[in-house]
Amino acid sequence: MAVLGFTAITSVLLLVTLCQGAPTEVQQGTAYYNFYDELAQSICTAAAEGPSFVFAIRRDCQADAPTCDDICTSRTDAMRATVYNQGSTSACFDAVHVYKNRPVLAANPEVQTDAAEVGLATYRYFSAGCSANYCGPNYCCCLVR
Repeated sequence: MAVLGFTAITSVLLLVTLCQGAPTEVQQGTAYYNFYDELAQSICTAAAEGPSFVFAIRRDCQADAPTCDDICTSRTDAMRATVYNQGSTSACFDAVHVYKNRPVLAANPEVQTDAAEVGLATYRYFSAGCSANYCGPNYCCCLVR
């Protein structure tokens, strides 16, 4: 019996989650519990340029919520603790809005059963989203170097 490493298992779980579509109801203890967080983390990681530790941090979608610049700089210690105190500075480099409550597409193990149907949706603000003080970005893309 082959033994899968942590990276392989994580990749398989993420692939299964993405293929099954967004959940209709979030259930703690399931692969869907942090689905939107995982999607945002994937977007932020793909958008990062150069070597850095990348974090997708939730942001309240309210006009009076802290900006992503504020969130990324205020959470430096927590981010550094996650990566064993590596790096010394943090910053926002992007921001995204992951649209929730989207339709769940049918599983497609053999055929594209929901071909041409619209499923997940996101909006990427790039660095302009870091200073947004309006309801827009609901995830901040932060890095630690």
